[in-house]
Amino acid sequence: MKKGLLWSVVILAAIVIVASFGMQIGNITPQTIPESFAGRVLYVCPDTSSTWDSVAMGLRPFLNYIIAAIFFFVVLLLFGWGWQLYQNLLSDKFKRESFKNIWAFTKMGFWALVIVMLLLVTPNGFRRVSVTNAGDNWVLCEATDAGARAVRADAVHTR
Repeated sequence: MKKGLLWSVVILAAIVIVASFGMQIGNITPQTIPESFAGRVLYVCPDTSSTWDSVAMGLRPFLNYIIAAIFFFVVLLLFGWGWQLYQNLLSDKFKRESFKNIWAFTKMGFWALVIVMLLLVTPNGFRRVSVTNAGDNWVLCEATDAGARAVRADAVHTR
């Protein structure tokens, strides 16, 4: 196994384990809320827009065209695989080299899809909420995050 791949797997495993057990660097004391509000509040933080959010919002008008292009690519890919399988069936023997181009096309398409999804879907896209009478620039967060504010759960709405 290549060293780069091995280190990637080790780092990914470390990130998953640290995130699963709620570990973090540094001590941040969570807000204290009265017992009567327990279970009825959500924590929101101000949305600090990043470059990724700007790119995702800029591509939002083209989302239907991007999805159509992805489906068009998938249809071409299925046709290509089917055609190569059919050609191998007609010749009654498996020719590995006949799948060379369609496999390269599949790999390029997969990584293009990964890049497009990274551009279109940002982490803040899943956490973004609106708070009643408080504007639209909020994301859900943990009580220990910097700038976290406790808000009644019925005042928080998804977008």
